[in-house]
Parts: sequence; C-alpha cells; structure tokens
Amino acid sequence: MLNTQQSDFGRGPAIWQAGGHGEEPLHFAAANGFPVASYTPFLAHFQSDYHIIGLENRGVWDHQPPPRGFSWRQHADDLIAFLEHAQTRPVIAMGHSIGATVSALAAAKRPELFKALLMFDPATIPGRFLPAVAAIAPTELMGRLNLVKRTQNRQQLWPDRQAFIDYHRNKAAYRRFSADAFNEYAQAGLIEQADGQYKLSYNREWEAHNFKHTFSPWQALRNIQVPTLVLRAEHSYLHKAKEFERRVKRLSPFVSHGVIKGAGHMALQEDCEQVVKLSRDWLQCTKLLRSET
Repeated sequence: MLNTQQSDFGRGPAIWQAGGHGEEPLHFAAANGFPVASYTPFLAHFQSDYHIIGLENRGVWDHQPPPRGFSWRQHADDLIAFLEHAQTRPVIAMGHSIGATVSALAAAKRPELFKALLMFDPATIPGRFLPAVAAIAPTELMGRLNLVKRTQNRQQLWPDRQAFIDYHRNKAAYRRFSADAFNEYAQAGLIEQADGQYKLSYNREWEAHNFKHTFSPWQALRNIQVPTLVLRAEHSYLHKAKEFERRVKRLSPFVSHGVIKGAGHMALQEDCEQVVKLSRDWLQCTKLLRSET
C-alpha cells in the first residue's frame, strides 16, 4: 500500500512513505520507534479517499547519531520543510504520540500548511509539575528515566521476525496489540541483513533521544488556528482524566477533544477500528460545519 521514497529537501537525506488513491493529501506521523508503514492496518481505511504521505522520524533516515540538542521543534521544522517540498495544498494531518505533538508544533507555526489536525494520545511530559521541572533541566532529568535507559540498550538484531513478535508480545506496552499490528510492526520495524539476521529499522539512539527530549503540545494548542481533534486513550499513562480535562479547558476554540474508550497509549495498534470511526466522524462533522460558514 505504501511506497518508500527518499530525497534531501534541505533537511538531510529524508525518507517518507506515500500511497493511497485519493487526491486530498493526508499526512500521518508515527509514534517514537515506529516506522510509518507499521500503521498500514490503520492507514488502509483511508487509502480510497486520500493521497497518504508520511514523513519518517529521523530515527529511520540514515542511522546517524542525533545532533546534540536536537529538539522536537526541529522535528516540526522537518515536517514543515517536507510539506513545502511535497504538497501544493494544505494537508489533513494525523499523528500518534510524538507524531501528534510534532504535528501540533508544526501546525501552530505554519497553519497555512494544514487543513485539519487529528492527534491520537499525543506525547507529553505527564503530570502537573513535572513539565516545569523538565523545562529547567530537560536532559538531566529525562536522561535518568528507565524508559530512556532501556531504549538505549534495546536489542538491535533478531534471528527472524517471529522472534521479534514473541519477545514484544510479553511486554506490557504491547500486550493489547492486534495480530495485524504485530505483523506490520515486525515487517516495517526490521530490515533483513546479508547474514540473514534482522536489524531494527529505527535507530535506537534516536528513539532514546526523542524520549529524553519529550516536549508537551499544550502551549501550541492554546493558540492553534487549525481545526484540531485531540483524542486521549482512556487508559493512557500520559493523560490521566482529571489532568486532561484541566488542560483542554485552556485550549484554542479550534480544538475539540474526546476519548478512545478501553484503549491504552498504543490505541491505534489495540483498537484500530474505533480510532478510524472517531476520526471519520469528526472529519465529516468538520466538513459540514465548515461548508456552512
């Protein structure tokens, strides 16, 4: 369904995915550690109506180590440069986790490039006070997280894709993945080597770097001028219900919000059909409202 493309449009040797049969452009940005093609079961629901594109995070580009101090704002600049290069009209943007937050940063900075934005359990620094602390000493604080340390030591080589699936199936974050989600993750997330082994396609140094420099979307969403839907996963470890409700009260009038019921942070891999329905319902509603104004 998706075809890999590569070009340097002024930000380095970028890689992206493209596919779909429609004319209206839809950009998808993936979660940290996940190539865009691993979301094929979700994106397949939109291929008839949209021209789908998805810029990969730099973790997929060329496996060069992250430059010191590279932030999520610079990931947003990557997306802006890509849309300027690849599109002649505004896109409907969808993003999961880091992909959602980076898309919001880009849309707040360059709203003319975006027609609408859908954010699925956007990455953030959780809690009420931790973001303020992290803003003062982000690398020192975030670098101590077990998540960052585990990612830095993540197994890179696998004997086959099934071994990769079997290992991740027993991890809490992946426990509710559908069979299709596991298969597509193993397909897109591993590259066969000359010796028959399989290597992670997403550079673990970049994955750890992205976790270490986690950025919150709330400031961008306070002033965003693009119609936006923020969907919190009901069992998200990032967005507790009370804190989420406090946050959304301060957002731009362009922002709507809702809940992906029964799902955790990896909602698109756990309950693809529900996320598709919520997305389609909102897009249809937004179209009708906009056509009346």
